[in-house]
Amino acid sequence: MVAQSWDFGPIGNATWRHFPEARQSIKRLVCDELDNAICDDRQPEPAEQYVYFIRAAGPLLFARRLVGDLDPDLVRRFCLFCREMLDHSGPDPFSISYTFQMYFLDAVDDPASVRTLRGVDSELVDLVHARYPGTWAEDD
Repeated sequence: MVAQSWDFGPIGNATWRHFPEARQSIKRLVCDELDNAICDDRQPEPAEQYVYFIRAAGPLLFARRLVGDLDPDLVRRFCLFCREMLDHSGPDPFSISYTFQMYFLDAVDDPASVRTLRGVDSELVDLVHARYPGTWAEDD
């Protein structure tokens, strides 16, 4: 029998890859779904992509804004995550782009956070401005 790799979807996979600190939350998300499927006598279903923000990446990244004493390595990995999401062209790219904007980009849409991001990856900030006009304002 050939082993099948786990697929959490584009946002879930990127969350797993870039934020190892969130893996316990992803495990709980999967286990909760398995428990619910057993209780409801149904097939387990993959989590919606936005749930990876709410239950895994969001609490890790946005308990505080991306300013202050947040680990610079975490900010760097967030930038890598954003680049991966901007490059996503797989199944349902509109839905992933929308979810990414609504949950991830909007969460850091304040001038102080954008300045922090620009200090780590200024080209990313320019890419976000080009792809999502009006997002990531840099003026107070």
